[in-house]
Amino acid sequence: GINFKYFKYGHISQSRRQVGSTFKPIVYTAALESGIDPCQHFSAREVRYENLEDWTPSNSGDKDEAYLNYSMQAALQNSVNTVAVKVLEQTGIPQVVAQARAMGIDAPLPEKPSLALGTGSIGIPELAGAYASFVNQSRPVTPYLIERITDREGNVLYRHEPEKDLQPAYSERTRQLMLEMLQAVVDGGTASRIRSTYGLRGDIAGKTGTTQNNKDAWFVALTPKLLNITWVGLDNHEIGFSSTSLGQGANAALPIFALWMQKLNADNSFNYLTKAKFPTPNSAVMNQLDCDPVKRDGF
Repeated sequence: GINFKYFKYGHISQSRRQVGSTFKPIVYTAALESGIDPCQHFSAREVRYENLEDWTPSNSGDKDEAYLNYSMQAALQNSVNTVAVKVLEQTGIPQVVAQARAMGIDAPLPEKPSLALGTGSIGIPELAGAYASFVNQSRPVTPYLIERITDREGNVLYRHEPEKDLQPAYSERTRQLMLEMLQAVVDGGTASRIRSTYGLRGDIAGKTGTTQNNKDAWFVALTPKLLNITWVGLDNHEIGFSSTSLGQGANAALPIFALWMQKLNADNSFNYLTKAKFPTPNSAVMNQLDCDPVKRDGF
């Protein structure tokens, strides 16, 4: 919180906020596991849901994308809302919820199409544990703070015992595909200012997120040895940024990570973190992503 003296509330351990587009990788993970080809193209055209009071998900910005069809990688890279909802529907909402559970997310999730846009409220440790699976043999983790407690004589009173026999939440093929897709978000998507503005050149994957009315801004950064989640928002959830250009995750949350990573890069003692490399994916995975990112409807 802002000041523990006046507001005794820890946003990391206690808060659950809508996570916006940072939930989309879970949707796409479930889609790949269900057998959807990563090179299948989905129309960006808006769809109105009459059974949901005419809810019509749209994409940010003023660009008309109705004639565009995105591959899964391009849609995730550019955080295309309309495609995320269609991927969720083709996969099946129960399958996406089950995938989230397998990745360690226990928070209640709305079983509606809007789930694809991150309308579920999730705690930071749960989100961190789910994303960690992308670099942990598809196994989620439970973040913890205390390694051990000793008395004044050095006797161990408590030692954290790591979880054992955790089953992979999805296949190795899916893990490699998702890691490539999340790297594309940084290399040429919504998080590309990591490269262009902040000059970070190391291996970084990530996902931006922005919630309705710009109330929450998110950035998840994933490196071979480090996972960082940045959330920006107010204790009063009724208030948000005045515009998406100000409140989007790429503008409000991403710079916090980027400036910190610049400092780590400048200190050679952190080379084991900053110079680590993602393993090279196998050729079959790369072939599955070898397709036109966007197809345009012809006349």
